[in-house]
Amino acid sequence: MNKRFQATVGTLIVIVILAFTFDPLNLARNHPSSSKSSTSSLIRNSPYAFVTLLAPNPKLDNKTVPDDEDEYFVGTRVLAYQLLHAPRTGTNTSIPFVVLATPDIPESKLERLRKDGATVKVIERISESWMKPGLQRWRDMMSKLRMLELTHFEKVLFMDADMYIAERMDGIFTDPTTEPLTPKPELAVKDEGPLPRSYIFSAQQYMEGRVHPYPPPAGDYFSGGFFLCQPSIEMFNYYLTIAKIKDRFNSNAMEQGLLNYAHRRAGPMPWTDIYYKWTTSWPSMKEYEAGAHSLHEKWWDEKIRLDPDLRKLWYIARGEMDGYYRGSEQALELL
Repeated sequence: MNKRFQATVGTLIVIVILAFTFDPLNLARNHPSSSKSSTSSLIRNSPYAFVTLLAPNPKLDNKTVPDDEDEYFVGTRVLAYQLLHAPRTGTNTSIPFVVLATPDIPESKLERLRKDGATVKVIERISESWMKPGLQRWRDMMSKLRMLELTHFEKVLFMDADMYIAERMDGIFTDPTTEPLTPKPELAVKDEGPLPRSYIFSAQQYMEGRVHPYPPPAGDYFSGGFFLCQPSIEMFNYYLTIAKIKDRFNSNAMEQGLLNYAHRRAGPMPWTDIYYKWTTSWPSMKEYEAGAHSLHEKWWDEKIRLDPDLRKLWYIARGEMDGYYRGSEQALELL
């Protein structure tokens, strides 16, 4: 089915639903406002944040291709809608959604995300000349580490932009698997700098392939597309020190390689297995029906063999998003 047709169908279906549930003035729920002052207030008042990274799509000319044809930008918008506004999955505790954007993202995209309710933070890239990303689209992934600089939050949850949210995510921040831990200084490596005084790093074992166990078994390698951590300048500097040491970790997967090294099971700051229902990668309907709260996949890539009913969920969410913002903006014009 054509992508545009799928999105249009989703929009038409959902506009009818939103007619009965839409609250254009947000009177029933306290969602983040698109205004900078309101957003800043939310940042100060919330101890938690959802975070993603928006970098240029290497397959596109970001200066000439229409914004809505940039799959990762559209994915970021759908994620913002699901986390902030969707009736079933949107935050009920005013947790902000922070988009870390590299400097070359067009202003039109940044402004659209602000209107969507996201908090946009333009960041400087992080890269080291010795690193060799396995795929071109991973070239900016080290810049995810900038989330450690968001020290006005106690905990931040990073999610790649190609996430589908099936259930509200607020509870992850108080889950017992995301509590602070004390490093083991006796296992520290001398040339890697001082360890932070405490840390949080919770993730899920990486399972590749459409057919895999669920819940995932314990293992030694997690996905860099979904993890919860504690912002800390000490930890940020620790990561940067490791990044400068050539071949200290496998740079093929960029930040995923660095984080798996820094939080290796036998190291000074081992990672914690997050409760399995919070997320899944290489998803299937089995995991969705079993209650996975978020599912990680490139929904728009028709080359990926995926259950059509599962793929349809993301397109419906995209349609809901289009209907929600169209209705919201039309309502504001009437005021």
